[in-house]
Amino acid sequence: MKRTLIALAVAGAAVATGVNAGELYNQDGTTLSLGGRAEARMSIKDGDVSDVSRVRVNVSGKQEISDDLYGVGFYEAQYTTNDLDANGNSNSESSSIEHRYAYAGLGGNFGEITYGKNDAALGVITDFTDIMDYHGAKASKKLESADRIDNLLSYKGDFNDLSVKAAYRFADRTISTDGNDYDDNDADAFSLSGIYTVADTGLAIGLGYADQNDLANQWMLTASYTWNDLYVSALYSAADLDDTDNDYDGFELAASYTMDKTVFYVTYNKGELDDGHVAFFDADDLAVEVAYFFKPNFRGYVSYDFNMLDDDEVGDAAAEDEAVLGLRYDF
Repeated sequence: MKRTLIALAVAGAAVATGVNAGELYNQDGTTLSLGGRAEARMSIKDGDVSDVSRVRVNVSGKQEISDDLYGVGFYEAQYTTNDLDANGNSNSESSSIEHRYAYAGLGGNFGEITYGKNDAALGVITDFTDIMDYHGAKASKKLESADRIDNLLSYKGDFNDLSVKAAYRFADRTISTDGNDYDDNDADAFSLSGIYTVADTGLAIGLGYADQNDLANQWMLTASYTWNDLYVSALYSAADLDDTDNDYDGFELAASYTMDKTVFYVTYNKGELDDGHVAFFDADDLAVEVAYFFKPNFRGYVSYDFNMLDDDEVGDAAAEDEAVLGLRYDF
């Protein structure tokens, strides 16, 4: 079973990107589909309310070339009502549009190869514990080149019970300081991951590695177990962020239980950073959530994050608890 199928089984009626997409055209081997979500989200911190709603729209196309080969293209944009800072605070005067995905490629029995803006190899590993609608996933920070990023050549393939993914991020081309030629700034990076599902046991194990120009690297190990309506998972992440003692260790535990149309979630996140880094920070929180699926593509949820960071060390804003009320429609 693929990891995406495990995630669907956990949520009971959860809808992943593309699963509920509506087919717009299907003729002569060409398929075009439209999907996305509209999500109203109210964030409450210290009694103050912020609108953190968002809308995603994606278009996917597939062209059959032969019995063993097809072409694929995918684009997804996200509109958010507010821009959030690192502490989750919003600016009511601001909004943004993000181009989340934009790639094309070839696929077949060998797997699928794409180029553009896409997920690198560690996202499928962090998906094991990133199961909540809003909170959680604070301790599984990824290197930038191992996350969703542009200028990425990626491969994914399924081989019986083993799923593999590999990605290479090319260094961006920039003009040299003297303006006479181009410089790629030596920022090439790669990431690898594999997920093995033990047949007929409910057990899945994942391992991932990323290297960013030999200056930073990261390991991730994860496992999950599904038994009827119960799902539990754990993740460990270790990152060496540069050639000093700037290291990061992160732990995540996650569980969910499905009862008819209601899904209960709980996650614990603990991350410790030896020194400051722009994309990594300390985390210590317990998050709980209840989601009710009116229909497979329409849910409401209440999510609460108990933030256990010391406000004397990180400041009041970074240590604040947060409650979120949400309604999500997938199409």
